[in-house]
Amino acid sequence: MFKNTGICWVLMPRHLLDGDRNAFEAETSPAPSVFGNGSAFTDFWDGMDFAIGSLRQVAGDTACTASLGDVSQTRVVAGRVQRGFLRYVEVGGNIADYPMAIVDTGDHKTFDAEFTRAGDAAFQGMSGGFFFAQGQPVGMVTKSPDGARRMTFIRIEEIAFATRQWLAGRARNVVLVPKTQAADLGQLPLRLLSYDTPSVSPETSAEGLANTTGAYHFDFTRPTTLTFGVGDGGAVGVSRVRVISEGEGAKPLGIRVLIDASAAGGNPQRFARGEMTPDGEFDTARRAERFARRVIIAVDSVQGSGPVRIDRVEVY
Repeated sequence: MFKNTGICWVLMPRHLLDGDRNAFEAETSPAPSVFGNGSAFTDFWDGMDFAIGSLRQVAGDTACTASLGDVSQTRVVAGRVQRGFLRYVEVGGNIADYPMAIVDTGDHKTFDAEFTRAGDAAFQGMSGGFFFAQGQPVGMVTKSPDGARRMTFIRIEEIAFATRQWLAGRARNVVLVPKTQAADLGQLPLRLLSYDTPSVSPETSAEGLANTTGAYHFDFTRPTTLTFGVGDGGAVGVSRVRVISEGEGAKPLGIRVLIDASAAGGNPQRFARGEMTPDGEFDTARRAERFARRVIIAVDSVQGSGPVRIDRVEVY
């Protein structure tokens, strides 16, 4: 992750992306981790397992501290260094380093490295990890079979060149999150079924979110949830959820979206999680459609001080 002209960019293997939508979720380190999501672009040389994505959530603001210069360095490259470690971010944000040695400098685009510690081997989730030496990134690991002792890396100088060229051409057309965006067709009607936290006044009750008559204002003292019925009571397809907070004041930060397709309730399943941007938009983007009778919005943390404001919940 690095920041350039105010946007947080994430460098990753192309094969990690979520199908044709090129969507991704990010969990940052060090612990405690924060979450975000975004969209990625894959228009690089043919066969290059590489993508660059814009991280549109607050995770990008709090954890995106590197710069393009950190990626573009060429002092430490494969061939000049032989030993280093593969850095892996575990669930929860903790970091694990796996010692490796470069065994084949390959071509000008890739190199191979092997684990040097007994028992270490490739496993699912290592893709996208970086080989570091002398505190500098040397390359990014691509897809490797589970159990492999040897892994292939894209050279950092190749990543840096591709990234600089892409930013010079395409990045000017990328925006963080548009503040005003035409609502997609197919927005589902909502019915407020329950909520945990009372509003600060009758005029700012949660019922206004279901009938679009006003914003919901509440004091945040602990994680809270809102449960909405969708459609006419039967299970309907859900592919996207947006939560909007306009105006001044506190806004949600960490948000989880769960869906429940059971007739009686009580069987929520994770749909998405992430963080609302500082300008007040949380958007799961369009996902594979899943059936639901209820959509649950869980607000786990907030940004700002004072009563929290939610203006709209939109389900598609």
